[in-house]
Amino acid sequence: MSRQVLVEILGNVRFLDGVAKKHLEDLVDIARVEEYEEGEILFEEGQPVDAVYLVVDGEVALEVSASGINPQHVLTVGTGESLGWSALMERRRRTATARATAPTTLVRINGEQLIELCERNPSFGFEIMRKTAAALARRLNAMRQRFLEVYRLQPASFTCGAEEIGVD
Repeated sequence: MSRQVLVEILGNVRFLDGVAKKHLEDLVDIARVEEYEEGEILFEEGQPVDAVYLVVDGEVALEVSASGINPQHVLTVGTGESLGWSALMERRRRTATARATAPTTLVRINGEQLIELCERNPSFGFEIMRKTAAALARRLNAMRQRFLEVYRLQPASFTCGAEEIGVD
């Protein structure tokens, strides 16, 4: 795939709206397009973190698991959105499993190299972190809504322990 085609693909991803073409051109050097079939796993909870993903087309379900229960769907990430934010926070392990729920095209961006690019260009880095923070805020709100739905279904004696939840 040519550099220009990849720049155009990146320019059409909603997560990158407003990012200067120069920065999209920088991203091309650390990005590649990947295709996934419905049901295919992108990454699994607990795996080492190495990349950020941008959904070009399709959708990805994020699932979390705990001992004794089956994996639980917590969020669906769709066209134009990002996933794999842990790579920007230098987390060591994935906090969710990502599964394509439809044929999906993604741009995979090397996490370490993206951090280096952000550090070399602080204005670009700030923009990426601001966009990531906004995506995380939307996810936290979605998780809150999901939690409230589950909690409403529980008996009055139901209690929940405080655990760190971070959905990639």
